[in-house]
Amino acid sequence: MTAQSVAAWAIQNGFYLLDSWMYCRNDEARTITLEIKRLSVVLIDERTGLAPRVDSVLFKKLFSGCPNGKLDRFLLDR
Repeated sequence: MTAQSVAAWAIQNGFYLLDSWMYCRNDEARTITLEIKRLSVVLIDERTGLAPRVDSVLFKKLFSGCPNGKLDRFLLDR
């Protein structure tokens, strides 16, 4: 599982394509941006009135064990 897997997951979960390998989703007072890099995923979580949170994880850590569960937790449970 690689960048293509994360891109497919993003589309299935309501993210839209902003640019090559960059996806965005707006929820309530929150914007989540995913930047898919060569070996990792960067998550930028922007909430109204708060400083943006930036986090990243390598594909090899994200997809070890139960891949979909880790992906959901990393990207949505923020």
